[in-house]
Amino acid sequence: MVSATLGVSFVLTGSLTFGHKVNVHKLAAHVFPVSSDLMTWMHGARVIAKSEASEASSSEARDRVQSEDAKEAKVSLASQGERKLITLTAEELKQYDGSDPSKPIYLAIKGRVYDVSAGEQYYGKNGGYKFFAGVDAARAYITGCFETHLIPDLRGLSETEIESLSSWTDFYEKHDKYFYVGQVIHDPIPEDAPLPAPCR
Repeated sequence: MVSATLGVSFVLTGSLTFGHKVNVHKLAAHVFPVSSDLMTWMHGARVIAKSEASEASSSEARDRVQSEDAKEAKVSLASQGERKLITLTAEELKQYDGSDPSKPIYLAIKGRVYDVSAGEQYYGKNGGYKFFAGVDAARAYITGCFETHLIPDLRGLSETEIESLSSWTDFYEKHDKYFYVGQVIHDPIPEDAPLPAPCR
């Protein structure tokens, strides 16, 4: 019997990992509600990761996607201001959750906003990762708690855990179809606000 709690080695997308402890049955209910069997779910997670990585079918396209030159060129274009960067409030960010087909799909991590419209099948209203769309869910990327930690509040987490978010920002910034579009400004957290409850 495999334990319902999986530790830091849990892999969701390629080499990217969720930190801390992840409740597998809760996550399975979100991503693959038809089956909560752990091995079936883990196979499904690999399928999603592979399908997103292999959307370009020809070997030439795969080489181009993985080319460091292509990635660097993309970053260079963004840094040169080819795209007009935006600034949103948390309330405005909610408008880009994939529910309106006329608007792009955005997600945010530590205030950095990314356009993931090209992954509508993953982040759109019927996607397995739809809970990431329209919010800054930085804490959930660390804890794997997708019910109560879809928030930017990182208080109470270790420096190592917070630093692990860089693997996610790198993923979105270096992706061949997702890109950085600007920032979301959050209201200050009151000094007397309680820490977010532990993930259960």
